[in-house]
Amino acid sequence: MRPTVTPPPAVTQRFTFDKDAVVDTTLVGTKDLYINPGALLDVDGVLHMFPNSFSQWPGRMRIPHLTSTDGTRWTLDKMASVLDSKSFELANPGIDVSTGFVADDGTWVLIYETVSTSAPWVVARATAPSPDGPWSVEDTPILTAGASGAFDQGGIQWPSVVKVGARWAMYYAGFDMPAQGTGSIGVAFSDDGKTWTKNAAPVLVSSERWEGRSVDRPRVVQIPSGFLMLYTGRDLTDRGLATSTDGLTWTKVPGPNIEKTDFPVRGPGAWDSALVVRDGALQYFLEIGGETTKIYRATLAWP
Repeated sequence: MRPTVTPPPAVTQRFTFDKDAVVDTTLVGTKDLYINPGALLDVDGVLHMFPNSFSQWPGRMRIPHLTSTDGTRWTLDKMASVLDSKSFELANPGIDVSTGFVADDGTWVLIYETVSTSAPWVVARATAPSPDGPWSVEDTPILTAGASGAFDQGGIQWPSVVKVGARWAMYYAGFDMPAQGTGSIGVAFSDDGKTWTKNAAPVLVSSERWEGRSVDRPRVVQIPSGFLMLYTGRDLTDRGLATSTDGLTWTKVPGPNIEKTDFPVRGPGAWDSALVVRDGALQYFLEIGGETTKIYRATLAWP
């Protein structure tokens, strides 16, 4: 892919993490070992998080509903229906909720991926009339692995949905083989949030040494100049930034912008994430840990 000739704005600082975790499994009431931020939606000034809580991966996943007005203080919605992967026919053997949006007709949509150690992952939806549910889990995939020879022939992982013009855009990590393959970032578009058409070529591929010849786990938000993507390299502790004016041609910001030394706790790894932009600042929610994980928040004032 040819980079855009318009350079991204200069980033004068790195993401800064809060000292303490903002969400853990005690808060959500599951007492599981691990938790990641799953889908994060900003609706009418309220942040809605649908985190994945689990003790084995892949394995059973429970998805509650949390709300916050500032990103630091979260409240469990005790009236909401808790999604349980036991009711997902596509679980193989697990699932992960990865992103979501509110459709034009007011339907709440969560996008989940199947989780398998050998088979190509696919992406499907769960829908509800409100964030409290009740949720209808769809068992027909909306995105599947590409044809033989395609960059995503090994499966579709970690989608992130954002509105690009009048269409929905779903960015995802496409792998050339299941499990330990090489990742590139692809995109699919939809007019209604139900039927999706993939671009044949990836929009972001590995080109920097820190990426380890693979890019993964895109998180995309709209910014005044267009769009911003936060993504990982092969080593999930390293995260980089890219910008775009049209959602198709992306320019990388020299990175990485987040490394293991930036974490508020020492020693562990980093896993799944969610990204929003509020009041000119990026808020990034990252699962960090080892034997257990919690969700930490990092912020960056975008120029």
